[in-house]
Amino acid sequence: KSRHSVHSSWAVTDWHWIYASYFSDPYREDKRLPGVGDAQLHMNPEDAQALGIDDGDYVWVDANSDDRPYVGVDKNPKYLEVSRLLCRLTYNRSYPRGVTMLKHAFWMSTTKTVRATKERADGKALADTGYQSSFRTGSQQSITRGWAPPMHQTDSLFHKLAGRMGYVFGFDVDNHAINTVPKETLVKVTRAEAGGLDGRPWSPGTGGRTPGNENAAMDKYLSGGYVNGGG
Repeated sequence: KSRHSVHSSWAVTDWHWIYASYFSDPYREDKRLPGVGDAQLHMNPEDAQALGIDDGDYVWVDANSDDRPYVGVDKNPKYLEVSRLLCRLTYNRSYPRGVTMLKHAFWMSTTKTVRATKERADGKALADTGYQSSFRTGSQQSITRGWAPPMHQTDSLFHKLAGRMGYVFGFDVDNHAINTVPKETLVKVTRAEAGGLDGRPWSPGTGGRTPGNENAAMDKYLSGGYVNGGG
């Protein structure tokens, strides 16, 4: 979860979005404005580099194609453009190899928001209804799968309350109904496009100051070379 929003509330407010992503910048000329594709997938730099993914690149994130992003996608790919997850990748050594992290509660793509990214002059994923997606395509729901707990979906089964000590018969809203999802899932990550303008890499990722791309000066700084008699 992000500290700057409450579930999806305020998740598409420009400045809150900037706090939650390394890539957002309200003044950039890129049509991929804050809130339109800047959700970030954190990955160990060694894993990303092995996949040919630069820091800041856009990536496709796919799960089990038998049922995600929806059942029957191979026979009916009509909604794949709307439902396949596209986001940014950021290098982060905090995660071990083989592990990634994407925050939840962004606003998912719809048919109208995807159309808007192609037809609006500013490229925003903003539908004519006023709904703005956090993604150009897909959402975190593209890769997770809900397992409906039967005791939470009836009027009669007995179970423990989720938010406090106690017991109840029947439906419990804090279990998010049948939209509940596992906290983790296996995914495949593939490079979609460069993260910078005009097919170039994301510029901060090439400056030698980001994890996995440190230049000699940054290595010296991290090792204390500038304060321990290193000049």
